Amino acid sequence: MALIECRNLTHVYLKGTPLEAVALQDVTLSVEAGEFVGIIGPTGSGKSTLIQHFNALLRPTGGALRVSGIDLANPRADVKTLRQQVGLVFQYPEHQLFEETVYDDVAYGPRNLRLNEDEVGERVVESLALVGVDPNRFGRRSPFSLSGGEMRRVAIAGVLAMRPRVLVLDEPAAGLDPKGKEEILGQIRALHQAQGLTVLLVTHSMDEAAQLVRRLVVLARGRVVMDGPVREIFRRAQDLAALGLGIPAIAELMLRLRGSGLQVSPDTLTVDEARAAIREALRWN
Repeated sequence: MALIECRNLTHVYLKGTPLEAVALQDVTLSVEAGEFVGIIGPTGSGKSTLIQHFNALLRPTGGALRVSGIDLANPRADVKTLRQQVGLVFQYPEHQLFEETVYDDVAYGPRNLRLNEDEVGERVVESLALVGVDPNRFGRRSPFSLSGGEMRRVAIAGVLAMRPRVLVLDEPAAGLDPKGKEEILGQIRALHQAQGLTVLLVTHSMDEAAQLVRRLVVLARGRVVMDGPVREIFRRAQDLAALGLGIPAIAELMLRLRGSGLQVSPDTLTVDEARAAIREALRWN
């Protein structure tokens, strides 16, 4: 059974009122344990609405949704257990920091589980280490004394301290400088590889998607319009352009080179791949 299973999932805001708005319509989607899935789409396509269903911040107004075996169409669903298993990190998660120290902020969730302080401490140290923050150096500091990238990593550590099976990230690199973006995206990649976490990443950056994910789900007007391997989706440049979406910069370069007569692979997504493809094409040109 898939870890996340949507069948004709529909969500209508303010249903039955003059302000009724359909945000999701007949979304059918499944995610297996251990997958790294990107979710992209134009503004207003339903991305944030969709991911808020995965830990029951929103409930379906139609269709079926099961997450980790929990039926979220059932009003008696065990939401507390679900939220321990699905960690949701919103844009600018550092705005959710509020404790006096980094240690206490990361410990907040485990303490709410009524764990003993030894286990809380173990989870804090483990989670900070996972995001590349030294617990000995930073644990007693105020989270508000950290850089933007450090604050974001601490906020993600607070979610990881709950030991979720699924990590859902909404634009995790938004607003960071290039160095901060590189660090946070590298940590997310390492988490997936080291922990085997199931990761869902909402992003507006096609370059981020190309670097990180194996599979892309494309939303438009509240529906899934594409779903497949990342290279396969980015081959459909014209279809993506019709939705107001682009392709990664490297893929765009490869298309231009092909248009000028250089026979490079259209599936190239990274700098290393591009370098090898151009060398190969020049050798045979």
